[in-house]
Amino acid sequence: MTRIMNSRWPENNTSLNSLYCLGAGLTMSVLPHVQRIPGWIIVLFLVLTIWKLYSPSQVNLTERKFSITRIFLFILMVIGIIGIYFHFGTIVGRNAGVSLLVLLAGFKIIETSQERDFYVTCFLGYFLVVTTFLYTQTIGTAIYMSCTVLVMTLSLLTYNDYQQKLSYKASSKIAATLLLQSIPVMLILFVLFPRISGPLWGMPDDAHTGLTGIDDEMSPGSISQLILSNKVAFRVDFKDTQPEKSQLYWRGPVLWYTDGKKWTRGESDYLDAAPLQTMSDPVAYTVTLEPHNQKWLYALDMPGQNPELGPDQSWITSDFQLLTQKPIRQRIRYEMISYPEYKISGLNNDELQKSLQLPRQQHGRTKRLIHQWKKEGLSKKQIIKRALKLFSEDKFYYTLNPPLLENDRVDQFLFETKQGFCEHYASTFVVMMRLAGIPARIVLGYQGGEYNPVGDYFVVHQRNAHAWTEVWIKEQGWTRVDPTAAVSPLRVIEGIESALPGNIIGIPLMFSRNSLTRQLWRRLNYSWDAVNNQWNQWVISYGPKRQKAFLAQFGLQKIDWSSMIFLIIIFIVPILIYLAFVLLKSTPENGEPVKRLYIKFCKKLARCGIHHVAHEGPVDFAKRAALKRGDLSQQIYNITDIYIAIRYGSNNAQIPSLQEHVRSFRPSTN
Repeated sequence: MTRIMNSRWPENNTSLNSLYCLGAGLTMSVLPHVQRIPGWIIVLFLVLTIWKLYSPSQVNLTERKFSITRIFLFILMVIGIIGIYFHFGTIVGRNAGVSLLVLLAGFKIIETSQERDFYVTCFLGYFLVVTTFLYTQTIGTAIYMSCTVLVMTLSLLTYNDYQQKLSYKASSKIAATLLLQSIPVMLILFVLFPRISGPLWGMPDDAHTGLTGIDDEMSPGSISQLILSNKVAFRVDFKDTQPEKSQLYWRGPVLWYTDGKKWTRGESDYLDAAPLQTMSDPVAYTVTLEPHNQKWLYALDMPGQNPELGPDQSWITSDFQLLTQKPIRQRIRYEMISYPEYKISGLNNDELQKSLQLPRQQHGRTKRLIHQWKKEGLSKKQIIKRALKLFSEDKFYYTLNPPLLENDRVDQFLFETKQGFCEHYASTFVVMMRLAGIPARIVLGYQGGEYNPVGDYFVVHQRNAHAWTEVWIKEQGWTRVDPTAAVSPLRVIEGIESALPGNIIGIPLMFSRNSLTRQLWRRLNYSWDAVNNQWNQWVISYGPKRQKAFLAQFGLQKIDWSSMIFLIIIFIVPILIYLAFVLLKSTPENGEPVKRLYIKFCKKLARCGIHHVAHEGPVDFAKRAALKRGDLSQQIYNITDIYIAIRYGSNNAQIPSLQEHVRSFRPSTN
């Protein structure tokens, strides 16, 4: 008659509707992983889900016997697990683990034919929702996953609507109400629950793969690849004055060594910084750095202090790199002070050797050119100017897609192709300087940034990645020279957006420069980024320091874990009492008479030796009683169904029927 009479999947509209909701919720939880896991897993999951939804009664795996379908699905699951292992080399880790969960979700929904299966599959869907946050924690992700949780909760409500009294609209309203009622408790736990540094669980080895950012080496094409990325590298909030855009050089790793093809860093990581003579007022600012999986920070040229990340967590090297003890794998904030005008007077023997290092038997034509300049009696400063003049006047082009270079890349670029990006000009310029006996090195980082007037801060994107040089001049020390500025002054003065076509850096062609549509597009981007920035600052980056600072505003400067737990209890208990009051108030007025009838029914069964226990619900009690007294099963199920309809479905019209069934229920005690 009803679901409790048969443990198999029920064939009624309620069960089918809940199954459709479950399939939709699972699919929504899997969709964000489409580009993260192998495509064949997604296809297999969708095939299994559609198969179950199309013919729910035909796919029944509850029988304890072998069948072609059971054997086929078992073999398919084993092949799937083996495929995951061969694809990732493991079945643990972030990507492999998520792939395995998606695969198991597909096989779990196809075997869903009992109440237990439904609940397990539903909670597996909830867990898949959590896995999405291992990859991204944006506002869009939170909104989408909230909708997914709503659909999963809707499937539970539909499944438990035994009498089919609720429409989809009514069930959706109840599901939304449940989620809204949980928000106060969630906020209290979020604000007050004790925070620890880093994530609550150990992240697997592959959790930080695919992070975009500058690498610790440079070769032709390495910087230009980042120009195609619109991802945010970091955000900067200046406290007082903002430097000119042409002064926004964000210093990162420093490259010393070259083999003629690529440039790498030196071993100056633990050497003290050279003396810095400041020649301008300090610029104070706060950097919010996105994770990039490297051991360096970025600061405005030239950093004048070590950021306070904790004891021995960061330091400034002799070439003014800001290095950290561990790779940056989560968003961090740090305060900095820099000096746009400076003088670095130190140059030790080790740096002198590194800054003149060149591979042997290369750059023949470049050597002859530099030799000719020296024969003309040019000083070192004049050689620097001559090299920059060569770039600006000898038909050199700044392009994102230069011709491929082979063999001697410097000679080929300087005398043949004459087309390149910032890394081509920086590497060629440093080689020319070293051939002239001028110490030189390459600095990687970012140049420029986009001011957000809505949030009053600068956004530095990956497309702002840049490479420039520093040369040693005796009277001035290490001096920044940007050869790219000689070829494309707009790159430094106005930014990468002015030096390259807009469609290459992510601005649609329909938005021409200075057009109304482009201004509107920018305004929307500024507003959205400002919202994201606040989300990152107050939600994603809400760590121990942020929590202490927030609680200090309410006079809770010194608070330990036990005090936080006590506050949580104080705030949550009233909410729980209120919710309990609402639930009790929503109980039908006839609840007590109906309950007395059910107690009378239980007492009659107790005379037969079937006692109702406190933790047992009406459905479980009916199943147990029907197993012991099969001759009474029909009456037991009828009474239980009517009781549930009245007690939990507010079907008051069936009260007389319940009275009649309980009165006529006279089980024999033998």
